[in-house]
Amino acid sequence: MQLWTTGVASARGAARTAQEIEAAGWDGMLVVDSQNLSGDPYVSLALAATVTTRIGLGTGVTNSVTRHAAATATAIASVNRISNGRAVLGIGRGDSALAHLGRAPARLAQFERYLRHLQL
Repeated sequence: MQLWTTGVASARGAARTAQEIEAAGWDGMLVVDSQNLSGDPYVSLALAATVTTRIGLGTGVTNSVTRHAAATATAIASVNRISNGRAVLGIGRGDSALAHLGRAPARLAQFERYLRHLQL
């Protein structure tokens, strides 16, 4: 069993938070991707990758509506490269992120199409 913790994306605090999480023995660190609640998750994850060696790093979760699949793939691939393979992509339909924009989450067919494009 692995234990991960979730927090907000913060360019100013990502490195320090990641070091604290790793020192405390957590297995991984997830950051939310909600454009109205926190900073860019991929910036935070990249910064965290530069100061840690063991913990997994991922989104908890990104969504399939506000980010194009190609942009998501590039961003998480960059974090994966910087972290030497420790990145994971948590992805969802965008419930809370879209609610703050007054929009509905992705419909299932749209979400499935996004996942196919993401894998290309």
